[in-house]
Amino acid sequence: MSNPTSAKSDISPGLKTYKGSCQCGAVRFEVDFDPSQGTTRCNCTVCTKTQWWGINVKPNAFRLLSGKEVLGDYSKSEASHSRFCKVCGLRSFGHGNIPELGGEYYAVNAHCLDGANLAGIKVTYLDGLHDTWAELASRPYVDPFSTGARA
Repeated sequence: MSNPTSAKSDISPGLKTYKGSCQCGAVRFEVDFDPSQGTTRCNCTVCTKTQWWGINVKPNAFRLLSGKEVLGDYSKSEASHSRFCKVCGLRSFGHGNIPELGGEYYAVNAHCLDGANLAGIKVTYLDGLHDTWAELASRPYVDPFSTGARA
């Protein structure tokens, strides 16, 4: 029986460009990030209900390649904008300015990266539900659908 915690990522540490898209492909983007910096999951109602898994980067590390004309904007405040495709409805990225998260940022939904295996990448769980952004836990990601995670 294989050990799911031993799953290896095919992403090596170091800054690299990743391509991503919404489900229908109308919205396409590139993001530069170093997987060793980790990812985040938030417990607020929006992130929980949409299964958001964030890769936070500075604005210059994100490039929208196509789909500007089909982007919708769901915002609870001026501090954070969740962008979604009006064709398929998928929330693939967001942007804003939250001082507790380091100021201006872009956040990409890791589930929207095309072909990236993120098994083993650190996930930091944050308390956005209460607007504290406190770290609740930190664990390596185990892909439940990978061959190595099956019994």
